[in-house]
Amino acid sequence: MSQYEDDNYWSTLYKMDAKQYRREASKVISMANKRLARLEKSNLTDSPAYAKLVDSKGNPKFSVKGLDHNQLQSEMSKVKKFVQAKTSTVRGINTTLKEMASNTGIKYKNLKELRSKASSFFNLASKVEQYLRNVEDVASAIGYQKIWEAINQYVKSENADFDEVENSVEGLTNIVDGLLNGFEKGDVFTMKNDDDGFYFLG
Repeated sequence: MSQYEDDNYWSTLYKMDAKQYRREASKVISMANKRLARLEKSNLTDSPAYAKLVDSKGNPKFSVKGLDHNQLQSEMSKVKKFVQAKTSTVRGINTTLKEMASNTGIKYKNLKELRSKASSFFNLASKVEQYLRNVEDVASAIGYQKIWEAINQYVKSENADFDEVENSVEGLTNIVDGLLNGFEKGDVFTMKNDDDGFYFLG
């Protein structure tokens, strides 16, 4: 684990005076932007850590330029969330994908195949999650783990692939209905928070 992933480092950073803070922030932001560049170079821009920045900023790059101290603190809050996310590094993504495959039953022959499947899987999960959030506002309560499991179960039962289901209104509707039915029945899940800020229910 790098020092930037340690909460003690951030506690020390927040106690610095404005000049020291800006100097240290420049170092951290440079490191974070290098992570972004490595994800882009590896075609891993669908990683949750990267995708969150695209959604919120449009341009996934951090900067200290033109920011006053309060604005810089806000920027650093985003940097902290990014660098502490497992999926902000190539190695972390590989580990997360393997864990996801193990938890959801996705079969793969090698890491290249897993990444290919995971790309469609993440896109599909994002659509389901967004629908739940917009229509029923229960996405946070259901959690990504259950969304992932529901997707994989549906894909296996229909003998389809993730791309087919992602582009199928019927497929998405069936997945969402299954999740909502379980939620309404009061299924009890154990909640835990992962490093990407997702709440997994299992």
